[in-house]
Amino acid sequence: MPSRKRAGQGGGQKKPKRSKKPSRQELAQQVSQELVKLRPILKDISSALLDRLDGELAVLSRALAGEGGSDDLPSLPRASILSGMLGDIHALKVKPKKGRVKDLGRIEVLLESLSGRMPPEA
Repeated sequence: MPSRKRAGQGGGQKKPKRSKKPSRQELAQQVSQELVKLRPILKDISSALLDRLDGELAVLSRALAGEGGSDDLPSLPRASILSGMLGDIHALKVKPKKGRVKDLGRIEVLLESLSGRMPPEA
């Protein structure tokens, strides 16, 4: 009786073996190594963001305090605008101890709003 071959099997040709899938422990090790690489990236990003926000706060504070560097009186927004700015600052709700990214976002939005209300020459 002649031997039957299954469809798709060539006579004597072997399929190349697939590479062995990594084990769970190997995958976990790879993930761990990638997370270790992310730590300095996170520190660089957070440091740059904090430096930028702190700089914007300082510039805005100096402009409102009249420390712009010129001998002229500071160019300030109208009193009603300043009152609104003060109200927005007091309304800011953040929880610094929780270290939430959304709190940084709220501060960033506040700074953009405050800066937008400053006179152009300030």
